Amino acid sequence: MNSRMARMFLLAILLVTLSESLILHWTGLAFGEGGFDWAVGSLVIIAIGALNMALFPVARSRIHAKGLGLLLSRVWILGSVSTLLTGLMLGTVFALLYSGGWIFDAEDARDIGILWLGGSVVTLGLGSGLWGATVGNHRVRVDSLSFSLPNFPSEFAHIKLVHITDLHIGPLLRADRLARFVARINELEADLIVITGDLFDFSPDYIEVGCLELAKLEALSGIYAVLGNHDHYTGTEEVAKGIDEFTSIRLLRDEWERIDVDGRSLVIAGLEDPKSINWMERNSESPVLERLSREIPRDHPCVLLAHRPSFFQQAERLGFPLVLSGHTHGGQIALPFATNHNASRMISDQTRGIYKRGESTMYVNRGLGMAGLPLRLNCPREIALIRLTA
Repeated sequence: MNSRMARMFLLAILLVTLSESLILHWTGLAFGEGGFDWAVGSLVIIAIGALNMALFPVARSRIHAKGLGLLLSRVWILGSVSTLLTGLMLGTVFALLYSGGWIFDAEDARDIGILWLGGSVVTLGLGSGLWGATVGNHRVRVDSLSFSLPNFPSEFAHIKLVHITDLHIGPLLRADRLARFVARINELEADLIVITGDLFDFSPDYIEVGCLELAKLEALSGIYAVLGNHDHYTGTEEVAKGIDEFTSIRLLRDEWERIDVDGRSLVIAGLEDPKSINWMERNSESPVLERLSREIPRDHPCVLLAHRPSFFQQAERLGFPLVLSGHTHGGQIALPFATNHNASRMISDQTRGIYKRGESTMYVNRGLGMAGLPLRLNCPREIALIRLTA
């Protein structure tokens, strides 16, 4: 664990600990004889913090386990996230109650505020976590978009391209759910399907069964994919071999291909996620992109597949008109009405949706799978239906 990740880990433990302590303090005020004084509160924070420090690494290591270990790990981690959301809101309530002016100056008014206002945010916070782990976890949305490409033949209407990413086939996406995703994608009758990395997650045990489901994807002019950082964690060559052996997916490993879609010529370029860069890097550079930009004919419309959005600045400078990315999962947890303010802002400035630089456009897909937490809040799984036009 590098120093930045260590700081984030400690900050997360601190925030969860404070949130849990606030909830216990509120419970005492609302339903008991009173909350904690400073001495008792400090001891509670120390005790809960020590317990969290001990439990978090164990829960994290079990998130890809099976059976009871997986269940307990998910419950603890999901509970910690729900508690964090609750604690942030509850802290705001306490700040309002004890410095909110004449409304809450009277002790009776403050007691009512603690019970009802505090109770509302506790219900909302813990309820949001439960909703995100159940309903939010199962929501899949097809988002329709349209992007124009230079040198696209004006006499043709459009190319229908389906973009999926970050499936994370493994303990959090098994064959039965993947089969339902594949069926829904095939209903869109795409000209092309592209997958921008993280097909698999950590365990090579799922490669064969996952590839057998991916082999059922249907597109008139082919299916193209690149590898992401989690494919490397799973085993780069094992994933590549499985895709080659069990599917008809064309894996682009730092290469490009010119294809014909109903008489229309299109270049698909694929940047394999480099093993050498940090998964949290915000502004990446690759000599592969320099080479691809020299090799690809400038008179052909081109789409670049790059797992992480951090390559967008370089891609724009080199003249790639459209970049399709993933990696961020849209944060999985996002604020309502401000969805770009989400958990992935810790690793990327471009977390979901459309971004423009100069003459270039990038689309960051929210992904179909999960990483770490089987939880989605204001961030449904995504299948992007993209129409490429002149």
